[in-house]
Amino acid sequence: MKLHRCTPWFFGKHGVFAALAVGAIVNAAPAQCPVPGDCREVHATPGCEQPECCTLVCDFDPLCCSAEWSEICVKAALELCEGISCPSAGACDVIHPNAGCADFDCCELITTLDGWCTYAAWDELCALEAEVLCGVAPCVINAVGVDESEPCYKRLNDGWGVGLVAARIPFSCQLAMKGKVVDGGPRDLEWFQLDGSMRRRVRFTFEAEFPIELQYMLGPEDGPNEVKWLVGEPLCEGPRSVQFVTELGTSTLILGTGNRERAYREGLDCDEINPDFPPEPDDPPPYAVYGLRWKMTAECLALADIDGDGAVGAADLSLLLAAWGELDPSEEFDPRQPDADLDGDGAVGASDLSLLLASW
Repeated sequence: MKLHRCTPWFFGKHGVFAALAVGAIVNAAPAQCPVPGDCREVHATPGCEQPECCTLVCDFDPLCCSAEWSEICVKAALELCEGISCPSAGACDVIHPNAGCADFDCCELITTLDGWCTYAAWDELCALEAEVLCGVAPCVINAVGVDESEPCYKRLNDGWGVGLVAARIPFSCQLAMKGKVVDGGPRDLEWFQLDGSMRRRVRFTFEAEFPIELQYMLGPEDGPNEVKWLVGEPLCEGPRSVQFVTELGTSTLILGTGNRERAYREGLDCDEINPDFPPEPDDPPPYAVYGLRWKMTAECLALADIDGDGAVGAADLSLLLAAWGELDPSEEFDPRQPDADLDGDGAVGASDLSLLLASW
């Protein structure tokens, strides 16, 4: 079952409290930060275990880091440290009712990407993200291909509603491109135009420095729109491919960062300066937990080349016969699995067999 959660964009941990945190970090607290002790409970030793909260409180009252963590310190923590939840009770890969989790590095990573895990509770999505992302080393890819030539603050290839005509990247066979994706200030995705008057089989192979979210959307700018499928790819596991048959009319393949359950909207800031809106001297620098770069190759395949090996033959026939019959409409389409419904009528049957034999 697919999970959904509505999280306001301003809930990113580097959003609401950025100005407060920056001021406190500049005036760093004494060396007691962090030390054992719950920031929200009185204890006889100075300092507490949440580095950011400890710094904020000790900047407000230095006695909290030189004498004891008193009632005054606890009150200051409750007022100043809203949204700071790392570390907190609970294993990071296990659901628990409080925000944050026990492993500081994992907690910092997940709460940066997912504001819900900072402010609400450590729910199933937080635990899943911790399981698949924590402990995975970031990677640097050798990005080759035609550069999209788009500053990440301009959103030139970011689909509908950006006020630009050339808002999608035109598709062509043997297309090879590279570029950047960012998820905040503003969010910049890549939209690949797959419009057509006939169905065709395509294969896209992506590699990125961030967790990949891919979705295939049907429909024109003024709607209606439908997401036919959405997949998430793991972090830094090399090239990942999707192969599918495009639908008639207007359709778009969208590359972003996230997972199957949700898009990431924090933690991957654009690293280029917008000359029209340069940063203020006291603005925090761009923040990115992963690299921003991606690269992609696209190929056109024969419609009946179900296994994608470059030829139509016995292997494709075997896949078609194995899929014979009505398709279950309740099953979500997965573009990483063979698609034998060549005519797109919701069933694999005689018409699909005829198309395959004609391409043999």
